[in-house]
Amino acid sequence: MTELKLNIPATLYEKMKKHPEIKWDSIAQSALKRYIEKIEMTEDLTSKSKLTLDDVEEISNEITKRSWEKHKEYLRNLEK
Repeated sequence: MTELKLNIPATLYEKMKKHPEIKWDSIAQSALKRYIEKIEMTEDLTSKSKLTLDDVEEISNEITKRSWEKHKEYLRNLEK
């Protein structure tokens, strides 16, 4: 098995030391595995896509715009 050195904030390390019963390496392995699986799934989905970066940006902007409009409507309804 390969070793991986991680830098973590001292405050986090102090909290981890309070729980020596926890196998922190197993938790880190699990988190890394889940993250890699998400990356691979995203790569698999996007590798088949014919969208350009401009297309994705346009879709993202439209989603943001519509979400904001719904949020404003919700806030207006709260004021009534």
